[in-house]
Amino acid sequence: MPFQLPMIPGFQTYNKEIKTRYPKTPDFDIMSGVHIIRSLHVKNEKKCNSVFNSTTDIEETKKPTWLVFDKQNLTFDAYFKSTANESFGSEYNLRKCKIIYFLEDDTIKVVEPVVINSGLPQGCLIKRHKIPLSNNKNDYYKLLDLNVGVTVEFYGKQFKIIGTDSFTRDFLKKNGVDVPENLSMPDDPYFTRREKTPKKKQTASKIMSPIYKQAQGFEGILNFKGFWDDRYNVDGDLHILEIRYFLVDDTIQIVEHNSDGGLKTFLKRQKLPKDQIYVKPPGFSEQNDLLNVLAINSMHQWYAFDPLSNLNGVQDSYYHWSNLHVGAEIDVYSRKIVLSSCDEFTKQYYLDYGLNNCPSITNTPKVIEEKSNVQTQTIPVCQDENILNKLLSHSKIEALVFKAKILPKEPNNLNREFIVKCFLSDQSFSVSEMKIQTAGAIGCRFFSKRKIPKESPNEFNVIFKLYVGVKLIIDGFQFVFVDVEDRTLSFMMDHPKEFPHSDVHYVMNQMSKVLHTDIDTLHMKYFQNKSEIERNEFIEIMLNEFPNFSRHAVFVLALQYKKHEKYKEVSDNLFRSILQDELKRELFLGFDGLEINFKQRNLDKKDGYLERSSAFKALKSAKLPFSTEIINMILDRFAHHETNKVNYVDLLEYLNYTINPTPGSQGLSKDILLYRKPKEAFIRVDEFINDLRKLLK
Repeated sequence: MPFQLPMIPGFQTYNKEIKTRYPKTPDFDIMSGVHIIRSLHVKNEKKCNSVFNSTTDIEETKKPTWLVFDKQNLTFDAYFKSTANESFGSEYNLRKCKIIYFLEDDTIKVVEPVVINSGLPQGCLIKRHKIPLSNNKNDYYKLLDLNVGVTVEFYGKQFKIIGTDSFTRDFLKKNGVDVPENLSMPDDPYFTRREKTPKKKQTASKIMSPIYKQAQGFEGILNFKGFWDDRYNVDGDLHILEIRYFLVDDTIQIVEHNSDGGLKTFLKRQKLPKDQIYVKPPGFSEQNDLLNVLAINSMHQWYAFDPLSNLNGVQDSYYHWSNLHVGAEIDVYSRKIVLSSCDEFTKQYYLDYGLNNCPSITNTPKVIEEKSNVQTQTIPVCQDENILNKLLSHSKIEALVFKAKILPKEPNNLNREFIVKCFLSDQSFSVSEMKIQTAGAIGCRFFSKRKIPKESPNEFNVIFKLYVGVKLIIDGFQFVFVDVEDRTLSFMMDHPKEFPHSDVHYVMNQMSKVLHTDIDTLHMKYFQNKSEIERNEFIEIMLNEFPNFSRHAVFVLALQYKKHEKYKEVSDNLFRSILQDELKRELFLGFDGLEINFKQRNLDKKDGYLERSSAFKALKSAKLPFSTEIINMILDRFAHHETNKVNYVDLLEYLNYTINPTPGSQGLSKDILLYRKPKEAFIRVDEFINDLRKLLK
């Protein structure tokens, strides 16, 4: 048995002879006594051999058809008859198509040119492949089967070839195929029937057509300036607009001036309807109404025009340049826009037609803004600095709480609501966002506690300028106060010297000046002789019927004559979640120290109960991130109703999120607890009317 060595280097024996010499063949040589160059001699031999084998090389280098006719095809024009179901109202209709024959592999493709708004499925009718003959399934269509005047059948459809292009005609003639002249397309009975259908007669319009306007050079633009006053709504504002009327096609474009000086589109360029029918009914733009008077089958259908149709007499009504003038009020999709001025070109355009459509008006945007400023300035504001110190010494609340919205009113800010707190101690502000399910925003702290810098050193304290309707800028964000918390408004009403705009006597006197109707008429017309009315309805009636009356004064009257109801309490689970989330946010972990503080204040009895004042001091000394009002709300939940002592053991378990965590408040701020409103608030209308009647006597 032969011994086999492992297949690793050093253990193998090779029988192959190892080459040790590598000689180089010389290029110079002597052949038959003649000195030659060997490299040139070898080239001449190869050349002779190639000439000798020329016939075999031609056969080897012959190219295949798929390479010779690569990307070359022949195109034939044809048509076919569609079925009765596809041609509505006719026996058939003719549809043009193109038959494309690919020379490289004898495949065929049929394409119908796409006609816009034809209502038919067009495009590729038959994909590229070899199409079998109709009478012989084993054979396929070849090039000689296609020619002008020939009818071919592809999968049951008869295609009549009526023409070819120049390349196809030349190619067939070079191959000895006679190609007849192109045939004309026969008339289509479907389109012939449509041409005989009477069309709607266009009524003569007094307005010049765009073609005539362009011919006469009427390509100018009438420019008007206007405004839309939407300040009567809660989120409304005064919109400064620019209205552009294009004479070439009677379209209108409206742009709005932003507060930062830019422009944004208010209404894109279009014809503006006058009749307020913004969505036309079905069939409004149809030329004729058809009645199916006889329908035996789908092949024979008869129709008649409806003589009682009133759609032919209906015409769209749009704003024309003759309807526009300075002082006019146009309706832009239920928005009343007043035209206040125009440019020189617009004035001259109307004067050329003998129209004086540019009178001077009094209610310009500037005048309206000045009236608004005058109305704002008429709200009395305290200007005595010494009163503030007296107010702080007798204050029972820690901060003034208002409900606000952010400006400018962008689409993503429309439903966002905020709670603004003004602390009486140092006149600082904090802003928290209220969580609303449909707003898409997360309720959380928006601004931490901070002060608003004064515009001038002599400016009075901002605390006396706070009321419903005021606009306040905090760190570049502009807020408008839309509501006030009841305890805040009650505090302001209890201090009429410090807050004269919340004085009930002053508000009633202003109401008597604004009132222009009889008391009984007011009670019957606006309040329907009701003794009580819902608070929001009362506020809406007062704001709509008395626009010159301040919004804050309406809220003062609503609170003064409000029927006392229980406030809407926060659920225990939500209250606990808000408190624990705030403790987590402030990284409060001093629960052990708070427990020791409680026990040291209860060394005598050690029963787990502590006096309310002592419990309040313990919570304050622990530096909990809660205001005095929230701490009192916490103590109210754990105070015994008879002894008024606080169970601090349950209170610690209630606050300790490390032992008893809650699911979470979903980002709600602690300031939500301070904004208290009753579930249902009603206004005593009878008492309000009686007091107003006494004042007018």
